Parts: sequence; C-alpha cells; structure tokens
Amino acid sequence: MGLTKNMCELILSAKLKRHINFDKLIMVGRQNLHLSPEHLAISLKKFGYSIDNVSEILNKENTFADSFLKEIGGKEIHSIDASDYEDATIIHDLNEPLSKAYKNNYTLVLDSGTLEHVFNFPQAIKNCMELTQVGGHFMGVYPCNNFFGHGFYQFSSELFYRILSKANGFEIIDVVIFVDEMDTEFYNVPDTSEENQRIQFKNTKPVYIYVLAKRIEETSLFENQPLQMDYAQIKWKGKRSSIKRPVKQKSLKQYIPIYLKNILKAIFNKTNQPDSIHFKKPYFSVYNLKSNK
Repeated sequence: MGLTKNMCELILSAKLKRHINFDKLIMVGRQNLHLSPEHLAISLKKFGYSIDNVSEILNKENTFADSFLKEIGGKEIHSIDASDYEDATIIHDLNEPLSKAYKNNYTLVLDSGTLEHVFNFPQAIKNCMELTQVGGHFMGVYPCNNFFGHGFYQFSSELFYRILSKANGFEIIDVVIFVDEMDTEFYNVPDTSEENQRIQFKNTKPVYIYVLAKRIEETSLFENQPLQMDYAQIKWKGKRSSIKRPVKQKSLKQYIPIYLKNILKAIFNKTNQPDSIHFKKPYFSVYNLKSNK
C-alpha cells in the first residue's frame, strides 16, 4: 500500500483542479511513500509547493504519507487497517461493517491499493463510502490490468461507475487509467453507458485505475444491487436489449479455421503488440494533471 510519484501527482492534481477538501482525511490502510526525495521534490514544485522541507516529509525513518498529506493541506490525518502493525488510527477489518461512530466523518477518504486485497469487496467499498461526509470525496487507485497474482481483484471502470452512482449518493468526477512509469500519459475513461457499448483496451504493462467521486447525499447504499450496463438495460420480459452492437461485416476471416486463427493471433501478439496502452476505439482522451481539459 502506498503512493508512487504518479499517484502523488494525481492527488496534487485533485487538490489543484477539483479543490478537494483535505481538512479531515482518512487513509484506507496507512499509506507509504514509494518514491525518492528527489522525485517528491519535483512533483511538489510542479504544483507550486515549497521544496525546502522534503527531507522532513520523506526520510529513512519516516516513509508514511502523513507528512506529505499535511504539507498539501491535510489538517487531521487518520488511517484505518485490520492490523495495528503500522499504527493505524482505527483498527477495523474492512470485511465487516463499520461502527456508526465512524460514518460520515471525513472530507476525503483515500485508498491507494488496499481494497483489491479485501475479500468482501462490496462491504469494503461500502465502508469507504460511509466514511465519506456529504460534500466530501472518495479517491482510490487500484490495479486495472496485468496484475495477475497481486491481489484478489483487478477492477474495471464499469464497476466504479455503477457503484459510485447517484443512486448511492455519489457522483463520479474522474476515472483515469495509467501505466505507473516515468513521463506516463494519463487517460480519461468515459462511462460505458454514455457510449452504449463496452469500452476495451489492451496492453502489455500493469495498468492502474484512478477514481475520484463526490458524495452528494446520504442514501441507503446498495439498496438495489448495482448492475453492469449491459444488464441494467435489459428488462428480462421478452424484450430485446436496446444496446447497440456493431454490425459485423462478412470477410475472409470466417473461412479461416479456428486453430489457424489462434496460431496467427499468438504470433501477432508476440511480435507486434505495443508495449503500452492500445485502445480498441478512440474513446479515451488524455487527462491533463494541471488543467480542466
């Protein structure tokens, strides 16, 4: 669990672009800083913060993110974890429901790599949503693609658009995917229901998904269980789906035996697949960290 350079810059971007209130913040799992002091200084300077005290924010004796979050406006920093081994403020197993004492308590709930390790994900995300004050924000960074073996789950944008919805008292602000490397590109991911069909990408490197949502009202969470866009639009009463499917044009491919298709596909993927994010359709736009475009 922790914040890399790119993750720190997404947080700094949210503070600058989205005017997130950091007054009372809780980390889901006490986050560490996984970057060098030099890179932290570069990121802080990029967003207009002083770099004179980087050695106090991050050093060998202190790698927790608390000092970084205080530097950018955090006044009260808490953390919640199932174990006390990292001195979390609240000891609670996220597989289990929260006590009422913790609900609606925080202006920002920040998770950078915890929920994929919690088996009871629906309860865990519900806990995070309940921690958030009305008017406050939930921010998460999670494995999206090519993280086989990392945790229990990898997450899609569809999941967060359906969970952090108006029906549950939330409004999605940003959904972004990125490869966690130097000078990476960040890409906005639209809601699949707006495109009325599934959105796909493929790549050869681990991809993260960043989600920012605002709590707009207190509602009964998951009173109706979220449905994937495809199934939400089907009435199951003998009516055909209204989802528009692309019409497949007949081609010579239909005459190629399946075994030969698989061989050709394997050869093509091995030799020609780009070592980056490749989009099936141009639905994704570049996410600019410092402007609202």
